[in-house]
Amino acid sequence: MPRKLLDTVQEMEAKEAQQAAEKKDREKSENKKPIENIISREGLKNKQISAKVNMKMFNAFTKINRMQGLSNNSALNMIITKYVRENKSLLDEDDFI
Repeated sequence: MPRKLLDTVQEMEAKEAQQAAEKKDREKSENKKPIENIISREGLKNKQISAKVNMKMFNAFTKINRMQGLSNNSALNMIITKYVRENKSLLDEDDFI
């Protein structure tokens, strides 16, 4: 019994849908997990520093940051970024930035 054109088209569409679903599943499993994406990002902050500071200055710094809703770490990162941006001309072009 000859197959109808409609049956053939429906079978082809079903096969294509299945292949698309399989491809999507493969891509999903190949994609990095969100935490891996975060960890592997450019500009990852992974350098820890310590500094000795005047206690009164540190307390004032902390109080100001709390009033602004910032952590001390965020404020220090902003200060360092601003400093580097303002003095970038001192670095060689091939250096860090």
